[in-house]
Order: sequence, then C-alpha cells, then structure tokens
Amino acid sequence: MYLFRLGSALLLIGLILMVIFWVIFRAGVADATALFAATGLAVLGLLLQRAGRRKMKSQAAARFATMRRLIGRAPRGEEEEEL
Repeated sequence: MYLFRLGSALLLIGLILMVIFWVIFRAGVADATALFAATGLAVLGLLLQRAGRRKMKSQAAARFATMRRLIGRAPRGEEEEEL
C-alpha cells in the first residue's frame, strides 16, 4: 500500500513539473533539466504504482482465506480446478 501511495505522489509531482516546464517553455526560458526530472518522476511513479497494485491484489486475495476455511469453502483457485 505504501508503494502505491508513494507512486501516486511521485506521479503527481512529475505531472506538476511537466506543467511548470510547459509554462516555462511558453515563456521562452525552458530548461531541459525540468523536463527530464518530470519525466523521470512520472515514470518512477507509474512503476511504483504497478508494483504496489500487484501487492495489494495479492493481499486482497488472501484476506478472507481463513474465513473461507472456517465456512468450508475452497479457495478461489481450487474451486476452478475442481469444476
């Protein structure tokens, strides 16, 4: 969950820096460093979001495993194999 939040924050910062670069570019004093930093932060944010999302999905799948065992239902992966 922390990776997802960190990725979202970096993506937001990267997009804000891209807007700032666009404004500076329109003013005529553009610096390529701002564009590279913005792109790097946005890409890093997307990668961290993807990693965090995978981890969140695996945690969500295991969330009710104990409850399913108590009720007597098979886990989702095993139900498909039996059918």
